[in-house]
Amino acid sequence: MLCELVADPIVQQRITGQEFSADCLVDRDGRASVILRRRLLVHGGMSMVASTFYHEQATQLVKATLTAIGAAGPCDVQGFITADHPDPVVITEVNHRLGAGFRLSEAAGADLIGQTLNGLFGAPVNHHSLAYRPDVHLTKYVAELSTQPRPQQPWRSHP
Repeated sequence: MLCELVADPIVQQRITGQEFSADCLVDRDGRASVILRRRLLVHGGMSMVASTFYHEQATQLVKATLTAIGAAGPCDVQGFITADHPDPVVITEVNHRLGAGFRLSEAAGADLIGQTLNGLFGAPVNHHSLAYRPDVHLTKYVAELSTQPRPQQPWRSHP
């Protein structure tokens, strides 16, 4: 019924499984390095708890996706590893930028920033420097701070 109210709707099927992000760097020759991160806790679209892992089928599908869209430079690819879907790995999104959780890939040993800068300035990307360790974990804490003075509370006593 809702599809009848919207011209040319896009409907994404519900996919269950292990959600992941892949921090990727594609060099000028189209060669891609992929660092996989499990998205264990997501808040507001951002991965708050994550861990690195290896999964050959996910890595190959991410590389094929990047090739198919002609990606170059840093990319963040998201998807699911499924158990009940016809495809064991499903890609849901590609962003041509570093993902918010790229610090986990760096902590796991991948030199994403250094190699991105190499590519940006025309130097070769050293894909060996993008190797990473599995089972490295990251937990983020987000807080909001105000630079404005706090209003005085009438019920507080001040000296």
